[in-house]
Amino acid sequence: MSADEGSEPNLLRVLINCAEKAANISRTCRSNEELLALLVQEKSGVEANARFDHDFKTLADVLIQETIKHEVGGLFPAMQESILGEESPNFTNKLGESVTIAVGADEQETAACLEAVLSGYEGAARALASDVHRVVTFASEKLGEIPDLPEELDYANLGIWIDPIDATAEYISGDTMFTDFPGITSTGLDCVTVLIGVYERDTGVPVIGVVAQPFGEKLEENVYSSSMFWGVCLPALQAHNCNFEARDENRRLGIFSSSEQSDILQRFLDLGYEFAFSAGAGHKALKVITHEVDVYLLSKGSTFKWDTCAPQAILRALGGQVLDYAASVAEQKALPLTYLVEDSDSDWKRNAGGIIAVRNVDVVEELLAKLADQ
Repeated sequence: MSADEGSEPNLLRVLINCAEKAANISRTCRSNEELLALLVQEKSGVEANARFDHDFKTLADVLIQETIKHEVGGLFPAMQESILGEESPNFTNKLGESVTIAVGADEQETAACLEAVLSGYEGAARALASDVHRVVTFASEKLGEIPDLPEELDYANLGIWIDPIDATAEYISGDTMFTDFPGITSTGLDCVTVLIGVYERDTGVPVIGVVAQPFGEKLEENVYSSSMFWGVCLPALQAHNCNFEARDENRRLGIFSSSEQSDILQRFLDLGYEFAFSAGAGHKALKVITHEVDVYLLSKGSTFKWDTCAPQAILRALGGQVLDYAASVAEQKALPLTYLVEDSDSDWKRNAGGIIAVRNVDVVEELLAKLADQ
């Protein structure tokens, strides 16, 4: 079943262009004075609801999410109802009116929708609407050759998880701090990612992933371009643009949240690992993809399907994987995360057992044995 009755567009190329459009929107939000003022404004208590019941960073998230849904759903109608994201598109403006963020048929219609939420910030609304409707084609020598996808690909069996702006706190603050390891930041815009992951609805297996860093390359002061990473892992096709050499074969490096349990860190120490601590689940998974670290582990259930679907698809294309931490330790075997849609009343969107991301699955057996030690 194809995207339409004729020749379908290349889904991977569409997702890459969507990720770049998302990156453009996120950069606009930080470069437009009106938008930046909204972005960094701290609101608490009664003041938090003075203008609308979601803060502005949520509006940026929702707009990106709905833009990707609009673009992909328009080109691949069979996927329209299976494009999932983190945010609700419903807002209440300062007049108490309910407004649903939606991408209109043209720039003017989208601007009018955004103006209903951003009362008094019409210029900002128009700037965002312009980015939403701009034709975007991402190009970079680092992108690699985009492969043709198999003709038999069943689009009706594909779903998408979107994380529009991962590491929103870093996105807002913009402050950068470096770790002891060259090229790995602990905080800042480098930690911000756009995550778009495609999974099979019948198996729950992630098969296509795109990860973009909107602030990946600094061109000049406050001017950035994207870094873009992709991978495809289908039965008939495995491809990626992530040919990175390992940092140093004689050193083991793990990346963690700064709140990771000390006893888990000690077990990594016992195995000879060094540590880097960094923000953003997508960013930490990306460090595994780029071969800058060997493993990313999070023992807490604080990530969600939208955080891991895209990186897992890319890692699968590289021969790696993202595992359910608790289940894998308990069973002493690698048990990958899956993305089957379950009862909406359950907590199925959360990676409740924690995660382990590896590019080389050969390290998993030793890790699981050590992590099982009490």
